[in-house]
Amino acid sequence: MNIEELPLPSVLRDFLTSKRGIRTLYPPQEEAIKAGLLNGENVLMVSATASGKTLLAEIAAINNILVNDKKTLVAVPLKALAFEKLSDFNTYSELGIRVAASTGDYNSEDKWLGSYDIVVTTYEKLDSLLRLKPSWIWEVGQLIIDEIHFINDDERGPIIESIVAKLRMLNLNPQIIGLSATIGNPEELANWLNAKLVKSNWRPVSLREGVYHKGVITYVNDGERRISGQGDSLVNLTVDTLNDGGQVLVFSSSRQGAVRIARKLAEYVCSSPVRYIDPTEANELAEEVKEASSSRILAEELTSLIRCGVSFHHAGLELEVRRIIEEGFRRGVLRVLASTTTLAAGVNLPARRVIINEYRRYEPGFGFIEIPVMEYKQMAGRAGRPGLDPYGEAIIVVSSKDEVDYVIDKYIKSPPEYVKSNFMNTTSLKFHILSAVASQYADTINELVTFISNTFAGFQGRLSSVIQANSIRRMISRIIDELVDYGFIIKNGDKLEATEVGAVVNRMYLDPDTAHVFIMGLNSLNNEADLNAYSLMLVVKSPKIPKVKVRKNEVDDLAQQVVSMWPSIPLKPSDEDELLNYPEDYEDLLSEFKTAMALLEWINEGSEDQVMKTYDVQPGDLRVLSDQAEWLIGALQELAKTLGLSSSIVNGLRTLRYRVKYGVNDELLELVVNLEGVGRVRARALYNAGYRTIEDLAKATVSDLTKIRGIGDKIAVSILEQARQLVKDGRVVKFNETMVKGRTRRSGGGLLDHLY
Repeated sequence: MNIEELPLPSVLRDFLTSKRGIRTLYPPQEEAIKAGLLNGENVLMVSATASGKTLLAEIAAINNILVNDKKTLVAVPLKALAFEKLSDFNTYSELGIRVAASTGDYNSEDKWLGSYDIVVTTYEKLDSLLRLKPSWIWEVGQLIIDEIHFINDDERGPIIESIVAKLRMLNLNPQIIGLSATIGNPEELANWLNAKLVKSNWRPVSLREGVYHKGVITYVNDGERRISGQGDSLVNLTVDTLNDGGQVLVFSSSRQGAVRIARKLAEYVCSSPVRYIDPTEANELAEEVKEASSSRILAEELTSLIRCGVSFHHAGLELEVRRIIEEGFRRGVLRVLASTTTLAAGVNLPARRVIINEYRRYEPGFGFIEIPVMEYKQMAGRAGRPGLDPYGEAIIVVSSKDEVDYVIDKYIKSPPEYVKSNFMNTTSLKFHILSAVASQYADTINELVTFISNTFAGFQGRLSSVIQANSIRRMISRIIDELVDYGFIIKNGDKLEATEVGAVVNRMYLDPDTAHVFIMGLNSLNNEADLNAYSLMLVVKSPKIPKVKVRKNEVDDLAQQVVSMWPSIPLKPSDEDELLNYPEDYEDLLSEFKTAMALLEWINEGSEDQVMKTYDVQPGDLRVLSDQAEWLIGALQELAKTLGLSSSIVNGLRTLRYRVKYGVNDELLELVVNLEGVGRVRARALYNAGYRTIEDLAKATVSDLTKIRGIGDKIAVSILEQARQLVKDGRVVKFNETMVKGRTRRSGGGLLDHLY
C-alpha cells in the first residue's frame, strides 16, 4: 500500500513523502489501516520491534487532530520514553501540531495542556489527570497506550486498567490504540478494548536466534556456527560482529555486570590492531558525556570507555547522560553497549547482534530466577537495524551443553506469557476504589462494581455472572470499611463520599495505606524532633521510595546514628531496646534510615559523588529518589494543612519540598526556584559572591557575573534578564524565616549536621 492511497489530509500525505521519505507501508501497517485505524476503530497492534508501530501511531494521531479536531493522549510507562515520544511527535510541528509532555506533579490538572494537540504522559500522570478532570479532557478523541503489555505489571498494570475504566465511566469513548511487541494472549486484550487485533510476526530485518556455548552458536532451524577467538564468550561474539561491520548490544542482569562487561570489551577494542571506531567522534562524545554528568567519578569511567567506542547504560546514570549515550550508539560512534534490561523497555536502540549474557537474575528473597519469556522477546526484538543490517541476531549465552536445548525450547520457541490483570490485589483495590469515590466516578457499591467491570480484571473475571459480582461486592465492602476506618470515606446509607482528608489523599495520588502511615506520623510529631529528618524518615516508609541497601559492615555504625537521632525517628517502638527484638523491623528501619540520610546529604548540598560514595546512590537513582521524595513531601504538606497542624510545620514542609527538589540549603531557595538555568552549583557560586536575592542580581552587570566561576556570558545575560523582569513584575518567590522552621544546620553539608 502506497502512502498516496491512504485517506489522509493532503498536507499530511505530502509531509510523509517529501519530509519523511515514506512512500510505502510495511505489511503490519497496511493491515492496521485495513482494520480501520484511520476511521476511528480501536486497534491493538502486536507486531515485532521496528515493524512500524510508532510511525503508524504518529500518522493516526496527526490524522485525528487534522480531521477530527480532537486531542490525542499518548501514555507510556517511563519518563525517558515520554521525552523520546515528545521528540518524535515534534517532527510534525511544521504542520501546526502542538505537542507537550507532562510526567510529574500529580496534584496539578495542568490547565496549560489545553492549548496542545498531543499530550504525552506516563501512565501514572494520566491517571492523576483523570482524577482531577481538567476541562480539556473532554476534547480528547484518541488514546494511544504504548507498551500495553505493561498491563501485566504489578504496579503499572492496574493504572492502565483504571485509565480505560475512567474514560468509559466518563462516556468519552476515545479511539484506543494499543501497541506492543510481546503479548501471549492478544485476542483477550483486544476483546476487552473492543479493538480490532492486528497481529504480525513480520520484521523489516530477518531475525536469527541462537544459543552460544564454548565457541559454537546453535541456531534455531539453521544449524551451527563456530566463532573464532581465544577470549571469553562475550569477547568472541563481540569481535565477530565488529569484524563484520555491525554493532553489539549486550544485556546483563545487573548494573555491576553491565559495567564489568563494558570494561572488558573496551579493553579489547582499544588494544585491538583493527580500527573499529573514529577516535575524533568518540572523543567528542566522551566530552559531551563528561559535561552532562554531575558525577566526576562516573564521568571519568564513562569517558575512558567511550573513547574506545564502548559504554554501559543503566538507570543509575542521569537521564541526559543516558540520552547522549543512546544517541552516540544510534550514530554508530559507539560500537558496543552493555546494558541492563531497562533499555529493552521501549527505547528505540537496535543493533546487529543482541547478546543476552544471563537468562537468570538474582531476586532478593528468591535467589536466582529465570527471566520471563516476554522479557527475552523484548531484548531479542532489538536485533537488526532497518536499512543498515542484512539481518539481526539474538544470542543467549549459556555455561553448559545441557542448557542449549532447554533455552531454545524455553525462550526461542515459546510464545510470551499471557498478560493478566493485577487489579484485584488489596493494595490496588484500595487505591482505585478511593479514587473512584473521591473523583466522583462512583458513589455507591453498585457503581463501584460497574467501575471494576470496565477493567481488564472485570473482563477476565467475567463479572457479569451473579456469583462473581457478589464476590466482588463483598470485597469492595470490606475495603470501604477500611477506608472509613482510615477517615477517608464516609457512608450515608447507600451513598459513599470522600472526606476532606480522603479527597487530599486522592488528589495527591497517595495510596491509602501510605497516607494512613503519613497521618499517624504527622499526628505523632513532637517538638523534640528535627522536622527535616523526621519528615524524610516518614516519607521513605512509602513503597514508592526505592530503599538503599545496608551492607553488613554498616549495621553497627548506622545503629549508633539511629540512636543519636532517636527523637526524630517517626512511628518507632517506645524504646530502642524493644526494636532489637524484631530483626526484620530492625533491618527495614536501618535501610529507611540510610535512604533518608542520603536525602539529607543531598539537601545539605553534598555532591553527587559524595552521596554515591557514602550511600551507594548513583546520580540517576538520586534523581528518582529526590523526585519521589519531593512528591511525597508535597503530599505531607497538604495533609498537614488539612489536619490543621501549625503553620510552622506546613511552611517547613513547603521549604523541605523545594530543598529536596533542588538539593540545596534553604538560603539558596530564592535563587534556584526563581531562575531557570541556575541549579545548585551556580546558585551556591552566586550566593558566595554576595548575590543573595533576586534583587541583588537585578542590580548586577554581565561583567560582574562572568567573574563568577561557572557563569559565562550567555548564562549571565539570562540571569540578569530574568532577575530584572521578576523584580519589575513583582513575581519573586520568597522564602522568609517563617517558612524555614525546622531547617537543618549546615557546617560543611555532612551527616554530622544531623547528629545532635
